Amino acid sequence: MEANKQRETYQKRVNLFTHKYSEIKRNLVVLSFLRFFTFILTVTLVVLLVKEFSFILLGLILFSFASFIFLVLYYFKRTDILNHFKNLIKINKDEIDGLNNDFSKFYNGENYISRDHEYSYDLDLFGEGSLFQYLNRTITLIGRELLANRLLNVNRVKASVLEKRQEVIKELKPRIDWRHNFLATGYSCPVAEEDKKSIENWINDPVYFIKKTLFKIIVVLLPAITLLFIGLYIAGISHYVWFSTLALFQLFFASAMIRRTNKEQNRVSKGLGILRNYSKLIKLIEPEVFNSEILKDLQKDLQTESVRAEFAFRKLIKIIDAFDTRLNIFLGFILNATLMWDLYSLMRLERWKVKYGENIKKWVHIIAEFDFYCSMANYSYNNPDFVFPKVSDNKVLNSQELGHPLIPKLERVNNDFIINKTGEIDIITGANMAGKSTFLRTIGINLILAMTGVPVCAKKFEFRLMDLFSGMRTADSLKENESYFYAELKRLKNIIEKLKQGQQAFILLDEILKGTNSIDKAEGSWKFVEHLISLKATGIVATHDLTLCKLDNKYPDNIKNKCFEVEINSDKILFDYKLRQGVTQNMNASLLMKQMGIFSD
Repeated sequence: MEANKQRETYQKRVNLFTHKYSEIKRNLVVLSFLRFFTFILTVTLVVLLVKEFSFILLGLILFSFASFIFLVLYYFKRTDILNHFKNLIKINKDEIDGLNNDFSKFYNGENYISRDHEYSYDLDLFGEGSLFQYLNRTITLIGRELLANRLLNVNRVKASVLEKRQEVIKELKPRIDWRHNFLATGYSCPVAEEDKKSIENWINDPVYFIKKTLFKIIVVLLPAITLLFIGLYIAGISHYVWFSTLALFQLFFASAMIRRTNKEQNRVSKGLGILRNYSKLIKLIEPEVFNSEILKDLQKDLQTESVRAEFAFRKLIKIIDAFDTRLNIFLGFILNATLMWDLYSLMRLERWKVKYGENIKKWVHIIAEFDFYCSMANYSYNNPDFVFPKVSDNKVLNSQELGHPLIPKLERVNNDFIINKTGEIDIITGANMAGKSTFLRTIGINLILAMTGVPVCAKKFEFRLMDLFSGMRTADSLKENESYFYAELKRLKNIIEKLKQGQQAFILLDEILKGTNSIDKAEGSWKFVEHLISLKATGIVATHDLTLCKLDNKYPDNIKNKCFEVEINSDKILFDYKLRQGVTQNMNASLLMKQMGIFSD
């Protein structure tokens, strides 16, 4: 019912924005006609004025030309709004697809995949069909990186931080209009991998022109003298040769610096185009009223007594736009001949960089934070039946109706699961495909969500803050000439070293020592689990090796046996994926092989 409600909301928004999109599109057709009409009218009036001068015609020309300029500017403004509605339509359609379990529209974070990470590779944090793809709605590269980093670094997070993040998500969750406007604004400038580097390089590059006194004098004095002689020529006092000579001097200086000018103009207009988008995003953030501590602090950092981010960015955009006028050959020629426009624009850019450049990294980080929280609030909005976890010192993990968030609700099987104290290791047995590995991933994914500060797929979820480590999907490495078994041993050694350092850790292990024979595996697994017990490790070990279950006789305070059972009825195998107490009684490998035709009786 809840998912249907969200889907209905998104569909209503699609319908609303589609209607507005169509309306504006019709208006643009009318505006195009009016713009063309005023242009033709202006040209016609100019022709008439050339034939016979008249102040009435001159006034009509000025009015017609002003109308043409207004219509051009208004057309561009309405086009921006049209694109905004187009983005809003896409956002809501993508969310409907997401509710239908199609997340292909969202970036999957494949470049963050690391086989050596403490838990991310085992738990499918990145890649197609991953948790990252499920959560990710970021529209900036910096926001995307922040989301990935927070998923990758949940270990050693503080409870106070999680509480504050939850407060932000709860506040932004119902603000669907503001969140979607933030996203739609971000979509107007697609994410580019080189954006961050381009901005950092530009900020760190030393200034050149404003440090040279000669340039300052030339840029101020020469245009002033040129304009003076133009005025004297118009007044009939001076000969045109004087201002023409001065204009040539200015063009000479502009030509001498043309390579540097072209490089800088191309750099700020294209390479730093993302700054224009950041300006729009900050314009959305600054006037909004927020209640959560984190958002209010971020908002304060955007405006201090001396520097206001939105004003600074708006000023930069004006400088860049003014600089871009040189791209019009005729206008660029006139401006450089009279005002030394290229050098003047370069100096304006450098002054801006000196005054505001050091703040850009901070402002960009603030945008990333809002981008991150918009994604998390969207996830919470789409899953209203998920609960915010609570950090507790009572039990290590106390959950009810815990499920895997990436499994569709109608297909998901939830389980209650409790680990009472540190030092407890649950050994989970079960037949093939009974649900052991999925359950381990369910625990791991929800712990990551909880330690990121977002809702989890459960009715109740209380947990103790502990570092998370896993050993579930070890792979060999041809590049490093490393066998599967050696890679697994390295993984297990890393876990032991973390425990020896005194870290409280929650460990997820799936079928350890798979790369050796069954006798060696049984003996090695037994000794390894005993070593975990001696180091007071906490967690879950999934295995087919039933001999490990006998450890509860030797360590009754540390080992708890749980299992997933299958029902075998004649040649049929039924899975219910429900977690039970005790040791599994049924195995199904032979029956599965028979059903697949691998062998017959």
